[in-house]
Amino acid sequence: MYTQVPIIGVVGHKDSGKTAVTESVVRMLTRKGHRVATAKHVNQEGFSLDTKGKDTWRHSVAGANPVASVSDIETAVLIKDGVKKFSLDSLLGFTSEADFMMLEGFSWLVLSDEHVGKILCVRNMEEYEDYKEKAKGEILAFCSMRRLGKPVLRIDEDSETLVKQVLGFLRKKQRISKILDCLPGLDCRKCGHSSCEEMALAVYRKEMRLKDCVPLKLVSKLKTRITINGSELPIQPFVSEIIRNSILGMISSLKGVSIGGNEEVQVEITS
Repeated sequence: MYTQVPIIGVVGHKDSGKTAVTESVVRMLTRKGHRVATAKHVNQEGFSLDTKGKDTWRHSVAGANPVASVSDIETAVLIKDGVKKFSLDSLLGFTSEADFMMLEGFSWLVLSDEHVGKILCVRNMEEYEDYKEKAKGEILAFCSMRRLGKPVLRIDEDSETLVKQVLGFLRKKQRISKILDCLPGLDCRKCGHSSCEEMALAVYRKEMRLKDCVPLKLVSKLKTRITINGSELPIQPFVSEIIRNSILGMISSLKGVSIGGNEEVQVEITS
């Protein structure tokens, strides 16, 4: 999964300072003009924001899902699926206008997802070592409510350092997204990487250049191009030739049409 909205996860055991970290980062970045979305995992069985007997509760009991309540100050959407059907992709559907998403909790998702930047809250050095071993991907910082010494930041004293780490991660993700937008998205592996995402990361690290992408090199030589609503669909040379030969073959079978093979043909399909 690669998302255009960067995700930062704040993970830690109970009373490790997760909410304090989330609150501090959100406050400082919104002051800088960033739009931040958050999601909190509630580790309490049966918890619901809905209230038994209220109209929205009655809607859901009747079978409605999701249920939205709209007032003069907020809109709330209640999806009665819970954590078993939860995924980051479904959550990001609500956050397309945010600059980034912060998760508090969700350790089973955050620790194993290499795309999520991690802020790990610890209460002692044993937890530090444990998270250091388990976490995959980029760790932005280790934080604690206690003074544990470097490299663990003190939550109430090192908030500016933490925000600098977060901003660096966001800038990196934004640059990689821009590079990825320039690549065809074919995951053809001809560049030596398993996906265009890996290629974009290599370009960001200056290990490769955009012109090392084979399909981009061949764009000018393609004899078939497909445009959908003004956007060109990237295709490989082999696919280009299949489409070209198929269309020319169909057209050549029409009465009164003679095809030599070097014609310029345009096919337009309207809605």
